[in-house]
Amino acid sequence: MRLALASPAASTLIDGARCWRRARDLGEPVQPILASSFPNPGAGVLAPAIDGLLTLFEATFRRRFDAGDPCDGELTDDEERLLYLLDHDDQPTSVGVRPALAGALRAALRSTRIMLRLVLPGRPDPA
Repeated sequence: MRLALASPAASTLIDGARCWRRARDLGEPVQPILASSFPNPGAGVLAPAIDGLLTLFEATFRRRFDAGDPCDGELTDDEERLLYLLDHDDQPTSVGVRPALAGALRAALRSTRIMLRLVLPGRPDPA
């Protein structure tokens, strides 16, 4: 999947994930950097959700989250997995994950999805 073809929610999440990875790798404070990186007014509230989600992703899958370069239009395998999980958090998690964290990861995915819907422009009105 090319990032240019992604939905606004997917693009925002992947941009956030790439920013998160850079900040973590540089030892910078993740949430303030994330909060200031979003172009949409009020989108800074996504910072704790994305930080928590990616931290849980790493703990659940027992490895570092592989994020692409900010200028790269192609998604990494981890970015594709993250987007898949965001849309399919009701699916059983794959082999090799920490079962004790699977529920927490599902909750983080749902929270992130809710936050994305709240802050992105053009979201549908709740029914």
